[in-house]
Amino acid sequence: MSDQDLIDRLRRILGDVAPDLDVATVAIDADLRNDIGLDSMDFLNFVIAISKQLGVAIPEANYGKVATLGKCSAYVAAQKPQAS
Repeated sequence: MSDQDLIDRLRRILGDVAPDLDVATVAIDADLRNDIGLDSMDFLNFVIAISKQLGVAIPEANYGKVATLGKCSAYVAAQKPQAS
């Protein structure tokens, strides 16, 4: 999965969690809680959806590492084994 494909997938997941949010306008470096305004429950649901859909567990201690779409993409890419 390319970096852009992963960002697109994360945007779809974010859109499922926050359907009122125009995910196409969310900058990859925008903080999901502080800049976008996700509340703690929406953020938790986003993390859970990533775990379920992408198979990457994100422990609470690592929430800061997934605070933006860009950081989240890098975190997921680093955790998922690359297909050969």
